[in-house]
Amino acid sequence: MTSPLPTTVISGPLGAGKTTLVNRLLNDPGDRRIAVLVNDMGEVNVDAELLSAETDDGVIDLSNGCICCRLGDDLVTETTRLAEERSVDYLVIEASGISEPIPIARTLTEGTDGTGPPENVRLDTTVSVIDAYGFWKAFDPAESLPDAAPAPERPLTEVLVDQIEFCDVLLLNKCDMVPDGELDAVEAAIRELQPRAELRRTTYAEVDPGTVLGTGLFDFEAARRRQGWKRALAEAEDDGHDHGDRPAAAAHGVGSFVYRRERPFDADRFDAWLDEWEGDVVRLKGFAWVASRPETVLGVSQAGPAVQAGPIGEWGTDDPTTRLVIIGRHLDTDAITAALDDCLADGSAEADGAEADPFPRKA
Repeated sequence: MTSPLPTTVISGPLGAGKTTLVNRLLNDPGDRRIAVLVNDMGEVNVDAELLSAETDDGVIDLSNGCICCRLGDDLVTETTRLAEERSVDYLVIEASGISEPIPIARTLTEGTDGTGPPENVRLDTTVSVIDAYGFWKAFDPAESLPDAAPAPERPLTEVLVDQIEFCDVLLLNKCDMVPDGELDAVEAAIRELQPRAELRRTTYAEVDPGTVLGTGLFDFEAARRRQGWKRALAEAEDDGHDHGDRPAAAAHGVGSFVYRRERPFDADRFDAWLDEWEGDVVRLKGFAWVASRPETVLGVSQAGPAVQAGPIGEWGTDDPTTRLVIIGRHLDTDAITAALDDCLADGSAEADGAEADPFPRKA
């Protein structure tokens, strides 16, 4: 039988250097014959046209939608066709700037609601291209940057963090645009967000093709389990765990801590605190207990100034407990802890009805 078609998925925000990387792979794929499937949100796939200008064949266009959501069935159809035709021995998928890697990986391994996974296709590697300069400035409250995506509900910081936390290989691109000291700090912050991935610094996405093709690194469960915030939460809950030092991160003021309380938040005060971003918090993720919804687990996800918070389930037989992982630079742990403690409900009144609180929210 023909072996499954190995596949690399490349994600990253607009302008990070994905198309530059794909052009390099088309021009120098090593000993592989590769096809490239390019996804863009617009009616005209600009990236596909740029790639087609560099090569006569091997570029497939999926336009006017995102392959992590509404074009999932098209993704299955095209990858299955390529595996059946077998005119190539490797597939590269360039996702749109707002695509989330997890739904794409799930489509390629489990299929969609409308269809099963693509036949005879194997997801080999997930890659995220990170704009080092964009990352440096995106978490600076003094900077005013345009969104990296056409949809206003996908702020730049949210796109960056989503694409970093899941992938097997991280290419920190445009390193020539960031001072060395700040570049070290950016890398340290990325390491806190994603400790599992291989991280390479690049300029103009110049990298050996073997770094992103045929690595065999993809492992869905490991990718989901070993994100930085989950590691921090597990360490905090393991009383016997020796956390050890991460000297590279500490040298640049990058760190994390877990805020844990067995007393609910006042919903309005906690909501107001989430708006008070001053640039030190790069990532906040976890579970909150709010007095207005005593039976509900509130999932909280913050990437820089972008915040999402809403119900994700019920506490059930578990004791309600807020557990928030906070990752950032030069964190004043005592001040943040005190500010969050000030958001706790005082217990002097009955909890408000769920309809009275500000959740769910997305900003």
